[in-house]
Amino acid sequence: MADLRTSFVILEDVDTQAGVPLTSALEGVVIAGHNAHGAFVAKDSADKFKYLEIDDAGALKVSFGADYACLSDDGENAGSTSYVDIITMALTASKTYYDLEALVSCFRDSIFQVIWDNNGAPTTLASGVRVGAGDYNEMVRFQCLEFVSGATGTQKLVIKGKNIQVASTMDATLSIKEKAY
Repeated sequence: MADLRTSFVILEDVDTQAGVPLTSALEGVVIAGHNAHGAFVAKDSADKFKYLEIDDAGALKVSFGADYACLSDDGENAGSTSYVDIITMALTASKTYYDLEALVSCFRDSIFQVIWDNNGAPTTLASGVRVGAGDYNEMVRFQCLEFVSGATGTQKLVIKGKNIQVASTMDATLSIKEKAY
């Protein structure tokens, strides 16, 4: 029988302060029951060691902070008694959009619409947003609205507006979140 080399105690158990040997840590070996020295570790927000994690496909799990991009635009039109585009915001094909906000404004009675144009096929997301005497601004926010832009062709959000009686300058601001993945 071959003699085994003595295992020298090189680590200390932080709970018992007893010396313990370092065991081997090979790829694919179950971690439980091993006193192994991890090669790749990080720290969490509580300043504790944390092994880096991989998903089922073997890819390293990474967080890049915010998982969305904020898109915004504003526009103005001198006024019209028929619908005119005030803002046209380009969208990216096959992306998920949510949390739409719009601010519309005019000193005269006006009506506004928010439209998603999917390659020439418009879908009205909000209609009948009205401003007028004493209420020159209107803010709309749709926290539960979510849609995936079309896979082909031009994708855009449009705010249209029209003055009801007399032409007057119309302003609008639009913002929406685009998921990063």
